[in-house]
Amino acid sequence: MRVRTELLWEVVEVVFELALSLFLGFVVGVVVLQLLGVDPFEYFRILVLTGFSDIGDLLSKATPLIATGLAFALPALAGLFNIGGEGQLFIGALASLAVAYFSSNPLLALIAGTAAGTGLGLIVGILRAYRDVNEVVSSIMLNWIVYYMTCFVLTVYLYNPIYPQNSVEVPPSARLAWIGSEEWSVPSCFIVAVLICIAMHLLLYRTPLGYTIRLVGYSIRSAKYVGIDHRKVWLYSMALGGALAGLGGALYVLGVVYYVDTSVHMLEGLGFTGIGVALIARLQPLAIPIAAIFISGLMIGSSYVQVMGVPPELAQLVIGIIIVALSAPYAYRYLLSVIRTRTRLGKL
Repeated sequence: MRVRTELLWEVVEVVFELALSLFLGFVVGVVVLQLLGVDPFEYFRILVLTGFSDIGDLLSKATPLIATGLAFALPALAGLFNIGGEGQLFIGALASLAVAYFSSNPLLALIAGTAAGTGLGLIVGILRAYRDVNEVVSSIMLNWIVYYMTCFVLTVYLYNPIYPQNSVEVPPSARLAWIGSEEWSVPSCFIVAVLICIAMHLLLYRTPLGYTIRLVGYSIRSAKYVGIDHRKVWLYSMALGGALAGLGGALYVLGVVYYVDTSVHMLEGLGFTGIGVALIARLQPLAIPIAAIFISGLMIGSSYVQVMGVPPELAQLVIGIIIVALSAPYAYRYLLSVIRTRTRLGKL
């Protein structure tokens, strides 16, 4: 009974913190809009009505954010910063597009995207675990390498001869279907992403591997005391994070957009936005879909508020304020815990 009461109070505390952060984010947004001469109430009315009206569009845009949110959350629970979700998403999208185009097999394409992301995550994990290379530095460097490599492959080998600014399209037989009627449908890729969240929750809280990941993230000293090799845990968690981001790129290409522009503009930012999604969800897999849907609605609505004459940069600024307000309290506590853990690790 006592455990349930403590858990209930923790949930109430998180909900209160999120509600207060959201309120403060909107207040700051209102002040910024008012100072710049934009009607804040009309702005947020259009933002909400347009951003959350089309369920299919909302869920389809939330799918890659769920994947990149998970890609950050799992390594973060092990004490690592997977800033490489962007590159892992790119290479997963590229690999799945190529395999789908040449094989017309969606399962092979999903496996290819997942494997490509896993490989990139493994590189970061190996460098961190066995060469003590900071994962933030290596991830950012690999992001740029993968970005230019993806642009090169799409421009030279996989461009569309009719629309050369785009890649070839995923064949209809390799596309992931939408479930429902013409009036109301749900992308199957979103359902897959939600099922993966459930699987990751079970992995973290119902398996020995999940226990070791959380123990290493909580205290490397305790993990070493019970004989757990934190380097292997780091390796596993980074590989798993890369796999999830790569799968997210594959799901987005096969189930939503069916092609990639040769400048990769349509994929840019999804990996970094996933970090905000994970922090808003407090690194909990079951909460990540809710956070992803919320951020997805803000992103969609921001494109419509431009009819008010609002510059796109201002729309993105307001969204950024809200995301930072929601994620900052937990991000602050998480950063402090990681700094303490790594300081203790240096003394071992």
